[in-house]
Amino acid sequence: MPERTDRIHLQYNLIFESASHCGSGFPRLLLDRAVRRDAGGALFVPGATLKGVLRERCEQLAKLFELTARSPHDEEAAVAEYEAPDLLSRIFGSRYRPGELYFDDLKLSQDSRQLFQDRTGRSDYRLQTQERTQVSLSRQTGTARPQFLFSSEFGLSDLVFVGEISGYVSDLPIDAAPETTYAIVLLIAGLLSLDRLGGNKSTGAGKCRVEITNLKLNGQQHNPAQLIEHLDELEYADLMWEGEA
Repeated sequence: MPERTDRIHLQYNLIFESASHCGSGFPRLLLDRAVRRDAGGALFVPGATLKGVLRERCEQLAKLFELTARSPHDEEAAVAEYEAPDLLSRIFGSRYRPGELYFDDLKLSQDSRQLFQDRTGRSDYRLQTQERTQVSLSRQTGTARPQFLFSSEFGLSDLVFVGEISGYVSDLPIDAAPETTYAIVLLIAGLLSLDRLGGNKSTGAGKCRVEITNLKLNGQQHNPAQLIEHLDELEYADLMWEGEA
């Protein structure tokens, strides 16, 4: 079957099962490392952060199925990408192929927001975070570095964020499941396999899981669980593209 372009609209929940740190890169009050907040003071997860982690996870899955998965930072790979885009660039874009998927910022869910509202309905988002004091360790000695004590801000565990991915994906349909394509199956598999997000992952922060709440392809409702059943078909993606060449 020839290549086609699908319009996708995907909504999902990101549930943090541990404390999380999506850093702003700036200090806040007496804190050295603050987390991201929106204009109203509620925590949020930047869409760009989610996109970067998702691309990495999709790259790992592509390599698991022995598919071509070029690094976006490899100059030699960039030349090959110009001649024959791989599955990752069809989803996320590359320096020669602009991506057509848009990752919205993940906002705190309404249920999570209600946890921080008083009886009058006013929100006090000071309660959505906790502070931790940490120390930087020397890689050479494994001991604390002098004068490197710092404080960090973390979002509470069990907070739920809602996000959306929308746009267009161009790829070959799967013979066994013509309603979807190899790229869309890889995208869904990567999203559902996310288990860590944000900073301080090595110390246990950022543990998470994803639930897809709504998936539409070309305006038609689809069950992601049914599409993911065709994950093993990914091993044929490169072969199918070679046949189209």
